[in-house]
Amino acid sequence: MASRQDPWMDMISEEGDDNAAYPQAGAVYGRRRTQAKKQSDSQISLSRRQNKGSFVTSSTSSWSHSLSIRGRESIVIESGVNLQLLRKPKGPSKRPPKPTLKKKQDPSLPDLTKEKEYFKEVDAFELLEETPSPLCTTWAMGVKQQTAICNLSPILSRWGLSTITETPLDEPAEKFLLPIFDKLAIEEREGEGAGTETEPHLVQQGLLDGEDECASAFTQLLMVCKQTAPVSLREVLSSYSDPCSTKKLGEGTYGEAYRVGSTVCKIVPIDGDILINNEVQKKSKEVLEEALLTSSLNNLRKEGENSCTGFIDTIDFRVCKGAYDAELIRAWEDWDAENGSENDHPKIFSDEQCYIVFVLADGGRDLESFILLDYKEAQSLLLQVTSSLAVAEAACEFEHRDLHWGNILLSRDNTEDITFILGRKKMKATTFGLRVSIIDFTLSRINTGDAILFLDLSADPELFMGEKGNKQFETYRAMKKVTKDCWGGSFPKTNVLWLIYLVDILLLKKTFKRTTKDERDLRSFKKRMSSYQSARDCLMDSFFTGLLVSA
Repeated sequence: MASRQDPWMDMISEEGDDNAAYPQAGAVYGRRRTQAKKQSDSQISLSRRQNKGSFVTSSTSSWSHSLSIRGRESIVIESGVNLQLLRKPKGPSKRPPKPTLKKKQDPSLPDLTKEKEYFKEVDAFELLEETPSPLCTTWAMGVKQQTAICNLSPILSRWGLSTITETPLDEPAEKFLLPIFDKLAIEEREGEGAGTETEPHLVQQGLLDGEDECASAFTQLLMVCKQTAPVSLREVLSSYSDPCSTKKLGEGTYGEAYRVGSTVCKIVPIDGDILINNEVQKKSKEVLEEALLTSSLNNLRKEGENSCTGFIDTIDFRVCKGAYDAELIRAWEDWDAENGSENDHPKIFSDEQCYIVFVLADGGRDLESFILLDYKEAQSLLLQVTSSLAVAEAACEFEHRDLHWGNILLSRDNTEDITFILGRKKMKATTFGLRVSIIDFTLSRINTGDAILFLDLSADPELFMGEKGNKQFETYRAMKKVTKDCWGGSFPKTNVLWLIYLVDILLLKKTFKRTTKDERDLRSFKKRMSSYQSARDCLMDSFFTGLLVSA
């Protein structure tokens, strides 16, 4: 086995410094489904779950699987609130001790009876308990250091971001979302005179119910998109290219993807009453968390202690309203004539329909349809995916949890290497002209420092019922064993499982120029990975020797 490079020996020797504690999250909260929700989700077919999350032209639905899981839910608590994880006791509870005679109080000591009664009342109010997932843990909230949050019980039992805090009228509401989305964007807006009377504010918590709660989530979605009101789809298209050049790339159960100039616009209808493709439309609070999680990963593109460019570049989020634009309908019909659409015609959307538009860089074609030329490109693919996951693990305890070959986009350029930073160490990775972009964070888990966003997959048992022998579904089942169905916890081993899946795909599904020795090296790498616990461990493997150097 070849020896490891010196830069990695330095990293190992300083591992104590690099593995400093991750930012502590204020809260972790999984989704709870209503009975109606469970009945709706049980009707989702396995065939849709097998669809891939790509933006390439395909005769099949391109992101049905990536958008098939609904109801992600988390809670965000601002700084100063101390939450501690308490494990449920195992086995029968111990018998209480036998009562003993009460000792007489020493007359020389002060009488603290009134003080004890007072703190019992405080504890009864503040030490609220919630169980985020049935097999996992119990949360207990500690003494609160600030007074911005009140009426905690309904906060913990409802969508977190619609009940974060009470916004003072003299403060921009966005300041209470700073730990979650791009701080620099807010600073830029403040420099341009933001904070005027047109700034939206969060609705006071404890007063939200039903439609009011949805309206609050919609208001906060506007804030994240840096808007005060929805815009038209035509306005978004015109921002990036001539709308006449718009071309549809693919479709999914909940939305469609279009190329607009050099960008890809993923358009998802939200909050409407009509069924789209026989499914209930996504709600504002669902796409809000997707936007926040994507923003957190997008921040890794900025140079810091941990940074990389391996996750798709999200250029913008926009909230739109109105009927489908004529150019989008023309592009939709062109694609339908060539490929045969499985989705409803967009002419069904009314003037009151709202959408979330994710404006993304064009990452190329997905691994399923991309043609790798040789073994060097296969090595580059594995190196770039592994390094990106390792950086995200270190920065925010990130786990993708759905890294199938439809969620890896590939393109070629003239660059021979890329730079990333892991634990303050700048490294250069050889790419052989191949560029990788990871997409689709629907099932992902991330620690933003103020909240842990995750999807409780225990509420979706169909995901683990795919055909036996299928590498993708076998990986879902392997994840379930690793996490023990407790999806809010940190299990970087899940990233390793998907890296093993990628090696299997390269060996079994992809054809490229390779020798018997190349295949033997891939199989040996896969075997060694089975003993690793994180993508960072995988990155230090001798498989990447010669492809990594200090920058």
